[in-house]
Amino acid sequence: MLNAERSTYIAAIDPLPLEALLGESAQISVIGSSDGKSILEDAQRLCPDFLLLDGVLRGVDSLYILEQMRWMMPAPPRVLYLGRDENWLAYALQRGADAAALRNSDSKELLRLAECTAQKPLPELAAPWEEARMEIAQKFAAFLGIPDVMKGKQYICLAVSMLVCAPQLAASYTGLLYPLIASRCATSPQAVEKAIRTAVESTWLSGSLNAIQSLFGYSVDAERGKPTNAEFLAMLSGDARRELAHHMVDQARKTPEKMEKMP
Repeated sequence: MLNAERSTYIAAIDPLPLEALLGESAQISVIGSSDGKSILEDAQRLCPDFLLLDGVLRGVDSLYILEQMRWMMPAPPRVLYLGRDENWLAYALQRGADAAALRNSDSKELLRLAECTAQKPLPELAAPWEEARMEIAQKFAAFLGIPDVMKGKQYICLAVSMLVCAPQLAASYTGLLYPLIASRCATSPQAVEKAIRTAVESTWLSGSLNAIQSLFGYSVDAERGKPTNAEFLAMLSGDARRELAHHMVDQARKTPEKMEKMP
């Protein structure tokens, strides 16, 4: 699953050559393109995994697009920025692009870079909200009554935080999500999976019944009992993503300067 296909949106003054180039990849699926102002609207509607962003667009500043995505999207795409010179590449990386290349780069090298960027586990644009994601995940874990002493609580919070901004990690828990958590916590993917399973079982046996019903409702099969790790994390991360979206809107209202066009 490490090479799973990534949904891709192209923003360029002339998207057709780039669509033809990415069409050569088995890892990338183009779901839309634009040459100007509809980029942000399309990105929020389509939620692509990957954005190929040209530095030259009609009627909109490409660096402004990056800045807006940074503060507006709970699950932003990975971004490969195509710039006119080295200075623009540096600006794009500072604004949250995951990778940058000159617009006249060799096509084979550009395709290779696009594939690598599309497969990146977590987008750079999500970095400003990392603390908020963890706080929301920890709030839900405490609400459910997951014991603090359980290692699985830490892993659940990390998993939810990651899934909020990178839902495609759910394509493979054992191949993508658990190894990512294990590398961050200096343990093994098997230990992560087991600890989360133990925490879920404990929560269903002795956690807050009101909280379980409030968060999960009738989505859990009463005959089978507790959800699987994947079901538990998917439902919890969905709730956390909605909570983060509300939080982002509130913060934007409090600090409108973040939403203004950057120079």
